[in-house]
Amino acid sequence: MSDFVPTTACIVDDHPIFRQGLCAVLQDALDIDVLDQGSSAIDAIELARARRPDVMILDLSMPGGGLNALRKIIDHDPSMQCILLTACDEPATAIEAMSAGAKGYILKGVGVSELRAAIDAILHGGTFVSPSFAAALLQAALSGQEKSESESLTHREMQVLRELERGKTNREIAKRLAISEKTVKFYMTNIMQKYGVKNRLEAVIAHRQAHERTPSSRPY
Repeated sequence: MSDFVPTTACIVDDHPIFRQGLCAVLQDALDIDVLDQGSSAIDAIELARARRPDVMILDLSMPGGGLNALRKIIDHDPSMQCILLTACDEPATAIEAMSAGAKGYILKGVGVSELRAAIDAILHGGTFVSPSFAAALLQAALSGQEKSESESLTHREMQVLRELERGKTNREIAKRLAISEKTVKFYMTNIMQKYGVKNRLEAVIAHRQAHERTPSSRPY
């Protein structure tokens, strides 16, 4: 008697032909038992709770919204393994999905081997993003990190940084802003910590690089 226990999945996508084709691939090529199918966010939430598959495969643009379904599924059961299988290649959307609890973000058009790799990675506790999309996603994530770091500067820290960019010394900055040199040093320490740099010059360079990549956030 075989001890083989197949992986189980539910598929939710509002395009019947795509859904049926994916079901055939999962069952015939990957030995995955498709427990049920649906076509909307409501279906996804109900199937996740009633069938409890190993993997939920969700479309992003189905009625009710894939992200909405994802959030409600994860709110109810944080251990549920969800994959977004979508045509949307917007990095911001992928980041939002992964932040909401998706374990995988795969672009439609994926091959069988990539789909297998994604499901295997997720069932072993990992995450998966289509390799062809990973570079754009990483760049977007880094850009967002740089933006959040610079935006986290307080108003006073920004004032100190502007004077620093003009080549002012701590004494001159203190006089200009009517604060003590000790206070200027305090703000400089905060700025360097937020940019992860070791000196004043590196702080100015990091600040300029961050705003060159995100010009719309430039505060001047």
